[in-house]
Amino acid sequence: MRHGAVMLDDPAGVGNFIHTIDRLCRRPARGEGVQDSPHAARRPWLAGWRRGTDDGQHVERRGIPLVRLSEAGDWPALLAARGKSATHLISPGIPRACPDVQPGESVPKMLSRVVAELRSTRLRFPRYRLMVQVAEQLAECHGREEHARRVLREADRDWGWGVDTAGAGADHVPFPVNLLLRLLPGFLHDLRLSGRVPGLGGRFRRLRRALSHGDPKAPGVAALLAGLDPADEARVSRLLLSAFMDDLSGQYRRSPVHVRGAGHVFYPLLLLNEHAGELVELLEERRADLGGFDPLVVVAYTPDTVLLEDDKGLLWTLIRWRRELVTADGDDAWRRVLETPLAVCAPPVPDDLTAYDVTDPVWVPPARVAPWWSSWTAIALFWMALAGAAGAYAGQTAAWHRGACASGLWTPWTESGRQLVGTECVGVAEPDYLFAPGNAEMERVQAVLDQENRRAAGLREGSARPYVTIVYLAALTSSDRDTLAAAREGLAGVAIAQKRQNDSAGPSEPIVRILLANAGGRMQHGSNIARLLLRYRDDQAPIVGVVGLDQSRQETVAAIQELGKAGLPMVASTLSADRLVNESPFYFQVAPQNSRQAWIAAAFADSLAGKGEIERRARVYYSHDETDYYASNLKTRVLARLEERGFAAEGHRFTPVGTAKPGAADRSEDPYAGEPRDAGVSACGFDGLVYFAGRGIPDFAEFVKGVADKCAGSPPTILGGDDVTRYVADVRVRSAVSGIGYYYESFAAAPSRCGQPQRHDFYTDLFATFPFECEEPGPGRTLDGHAALAYDATETMITAIRRLGKERHRVPVNSYTVWRQLGTLHTPDQSGHAIEGATGALDFGADSPRQYPLDKAVLILHVKGAERPTQIGACGEITRAAKADFFPWCGSIPEIYR
Repeated sequence: MRHGAVMLDDPAGVGNFIHTIDRLCRRPARGEGVQDSPHAARRPWLAGWRRGTDDGQHVERRGIPLVRLSEAGDWPALLAARGKSATHLISPGIPRACPDVQPGESVPKMLSRVVAELRSTRLRFPRYRLMVQVAEQLAECHGREEHARRVLREADRDWGWGVDTAGAGADHVPFPVNLLLRLLPGFLHDLRLSGRVPGLGGRFRRLRRALSHGDPKAPGVAALLAGLDPADEARVSRLLLSAFMDDLSGQYRRSPVHVRGAGHVFYPLLLLNEHAGELVELLEERRADLGGFDPLVVVAYTPDTVLLEDDKGLLWTLIRWRRELVTADGDDAWRRVLETPLAVCAPPVPDDLTAYDVTDPVWVPPARVAPWWSSWTAIALFWMALAGAAGAYAGQTAAWHRGACASGLWTPWTESGRQLVGTECVGVAEPDYLFAPGNAEMERVQAVLDQENRRAAGLREGSARPYVTIVYLAALTSSDRDTLAAAREGLAGVAIAQKRQNDSAGPSEPIVRILLANAGGRMQHGSNIARLLLRYRDDQAPIVGVVGLDQSRQETVAAIQELGKAGLPMVASTLSADRLVNESPFYFQVAPQNSRQAWIAAAFADSLAGKGEIERRARVYYSHDETDYYASNLKTRVLARLEERGFAAEGHRFTPVGTAKPGAADRSEDPYAGEPRDAGVSACGFDGLVYFAGRGIPDFAEFVKGVADKCAGSPPTILGGDDVTRYVADVRVRSAVSGIGYYYESFAAAPSRCGQPQRHDFYTDLFATFPFECEEPGPGRTLDGHAALAYDATETMITAIRRLGKERHRVPVNSYTVWRQLGTLHTPDQSGHAIEGATGALDFGADSPRQYPLDKAVLILHVKGAERPTQIGACGEITRAAKADFFPWCGSIPEIYR
């Protein structure tokens, strides 16, 4: 038998009648409304796109027509039957209600009967239940807002229980928390009950909209309830019906948040007898708005007899109505179908109902199965998988934060450029990342760097100026007891150089972006960072050079070699070991070599001996760390120069803080003084010069403490190498030993006090940008020269880039052209090509360009505790220096040490 044959051949129209009721209750797989025909084959997903039309199934039509039956007979009981094995008639999965409405029954009573029957299915009615609770006490709430608020609180016991619990537990916590627990939950609960706060009100927001007719300026729910007249039964009935329909619409919603809504494959069927006319009128009134959709099929019985044209009137009425339903194009045609109820006379109940069972595919296809993903099992599995994925992602993010010193969320396709090694975070980062957090001054300096980077990105838009990246590679994390004052000063110098350059506006003036690279407290990861920079790519602002570097150690040499292999030019700020210039042709430095420093130290010792302040004897205390090229190189050079001037000099070794003592393989013949503090104790009573050729932090700090422990009243004459400036850099550290005075060498002239004329504009900008540098004593004003040296190193790199743009033919700016330009920074004819640095003139040789500056300044200063260091004398080119600032013997410096 063909589909539909029995339905069309049935003279009584029973099959068509059952088919129509069943079809109205079937929910389309997509969209809402009435599906034109359950027999229509499902079209492919792209069929509508290929044809350009969406013909066939009008599932986007919103609205279900009302059906009116006369002479219903036994049909209500048959259509309402559920779970019976005899005859289904219509699909057994349809939620249905057939309340026994009595004459004169009110709408609230009818709705209570409907809800009671529909609750036996999966449908729930929380908004309707709230409205019922409110309606029962409207008389007591009228004109009494506070009573209305109490009613609402009773209706919201879930939140009310939380308020009570918070208040009960408040007695066992401190007073501020006690006060917060007593006041905040109740305040939030009242906000929720008002229905005025999005995301907090829930069903109270819907109730407020219903009470105020959608007025956004309306008061809270309690005030609206107090103003509602309990005698207005029509208004109360509409509110109850609205809550009932809202509950249905919410449960049938299809969205990623309402997955269970897709599991409803049938609309509920409501069968109302001839006494429910008042409820039917309210339903027709609500459905007059096509903008909303109520997922409810209503079949109402009327006592009026529907006149048919002939004995086949039912059949042709159903066929004609279906045709109108299928062919309705446009909102106007669809509105006419909805506003005209399907009024038919129910056919007589046949003797054999099994012939019309819709489970037989002859009549209609089997009911659509709910999507598997809408079941509770699927939803539970989904949330379990989502929770597992979120937990795994959170764990991976936490591991990424720990292992990569990262911030933000972990993304598999990106790398942080950093790695946690021990307790130090090393790698590459923008200045907004703090390698050493917790230091307010360091954070301020990096904030200025980050601000300048953002400004550089803005300046780059629409500009033809070169846009380049310069890497500042240094020890940016604390090692041992290093408080990083010198590292902060180096960053401050770079920040001023970048700021001054980005303020320039010439066409050849580069726009500079700074990238920070931390190689660890002892530069032990320098070579790894160098290799990491090779993989770093930024087409907009390519890396053209590296400045900074730190501590002439074996690891620093490895980093220089790796950077040289990559073709990245380097300008070191404080490095001074003699061997470094031979490690790579791409390496330059703005500090003098240890050979020059050693000659000046010996000349100064000779002058002290000539005045009778010391005997012609000397001890050079140095670190026996074989990887520290600075200490071994400076010790060798100082001993040699002292011996040339007739000093009986000898070297004394000590074990640096944090390293192992000499083992059985040690073959050194120099006396071993133990740890730095023990070495300081051993220096007491020595009447010659004590020269410290080691690290200022932490070794010299311990050395001075050893001197203070034994001979604070009569300390020896101490002269420290330039690395002692790291110790001098932090006033708070050196002030811990206030009774010991000492000399130290420095590569930068001390600035004047704040507010006084400065030797160089750099210091004016430094003090204006970082006011804490003017505090005396304080975290700034270290006078150690690290800021000025870092500024000069950065300015040297920028000058090379700038001069590329001033060539007759514009030269592309890249690492190789910048390296080539660095070798031309000399002054053959006083043509003004030299750099006027903050630490003095920078000239890399007129006759034979070299990698360290010519006649670079070396100063000797004296300091005691937290006092301001005093300059004793200097040799070299110092900007705006008076003749009295220099030692009288500077002119005798051999050419090899210039």
